[in-house]
Amino acid sequence: LTGQLVLRDDDGNIVVSNPDGSEPIVLSEPGADHSQPTWSSKSDRVAWSSFGPDGATLNIAAADGTEQVQIPAPAPAFYLSWSPEDSWIAGLRPNGAGMETFVTDLSEQTEEVVSGSQPFYFDWQDDDNIVAAIRNEFLVDIAANGEVPPASRFLSQPFGVFQAPAILPNGDVLAALLDASGNNLTRLTDSVGSLIATAQGPMFISATPDGSRVAVLVPTNDAQDAESEVIAFQFDEEIELELGRVTIIDLESGDVETLSQRGVVAMSWSPDSSVLALLGSNQNGFGLQWSFETDSGTLLGDTFAPSNRLAQRYLPFFDQYNLSSTWWSPDSNAIVFSGETAGETGVFVDRVFDDAAAQKVSEGDIAFWSPAQ
Repeated sequence: LTGQLVLRDDDGNIVVSNPDGSEPIVLSEPGADHSQPTWSSKSDRVAWSSFGPDGATLNIAAADGTEQVQIPAPAPAFYLSWSPEDSWIAGLRPNGAGMETFVTDLSEQTEEVVSGSQPFYFDWQDDDNIVAAIRNEFLVDIAANGEVPPASRFLSQPFGVFQAPAILPNGDVLAALLDASGNNLTRLTDSVGSLIATAQGPMFISATPDGSRVAVLVPTNDAQDAESEVIAFQFDEEIELELGRVTIIDLESGDVETLSQRGVVAMSWSPDSSVLALLGSNQNGFGLQWSFETDSGTLLGDTFAPSNRLAQRYLPFFDQYNLSSTWWSPDSNAIVFSGETAGETGVFVDRVFDDAAAQKVSEGDIAFWSPAQ
């Protein structure tokens, strides 16, 4: 397996190791609460948030533990995201009004609050431009260098019910907009939208890294009917989609595939865009289980009880964390998770294309794979 892991161990340390857990390097210092370990885009550095007796800091270190940097912060961040060329780190943290978006200039080691209003979620459009959905009302284009004021894209329809927008490689934005027909998955070029699909319910959006396909999860809601409807606007035919299932839409051909698995709580595309990992209830209704949708069929991973940190801080916001972190190995052959399985607790690596059980590689309650090999 390629790449490295970053994890938070049982003592609360931020640790980098090989995929098998060997050669661990502790990056963090004792005496503080550490969280949000996040790889740089080039996988040569790790950022994390700390809170200790002297207050909050944004921490950065090389993967080998050298080049330690601490930048004071008014509050610990609960989300971090590196820009594509690793010139900036953007994040979300609490403030007196709720939460705010900040950007840190890594060359100057200075930060700026770029949205003090209630932000929604965001993604990087290129190395120094962010697209954020603010207050569920409009998109804002933010220059990380602060040279121009944020530019608002007022849309012809209000946002629908979704969490994180997705930026495609060509700069188009995938988001949900609302009208009388329902919650519409829309592809935005500048402020002009083209409909992709609609659903009678909230949606989670996950695009492939190459921008060719999008997976849409319409979660189960007991207050809604047992079935919803997704319409692929490339066709005249209406396609039925049951709530709690995932639909994959090819953004080039318009082909639509509805997957059979129910009860999905998170999903993540492999780095090579070929496999969709789904995390949902297993057939016995106990714990969660990975399943992997490949071109040749569905492969099943291990059943496990997720760690509290994974279950409470990451899975409910998986579509946002998919934009800044990955559970996948860079070679798209394995996935990492934290929790309890087969009577053991810790961090586990599950190889997708074999029948072997997931292997415990470390103690810890959250782990991510480096994005680059």
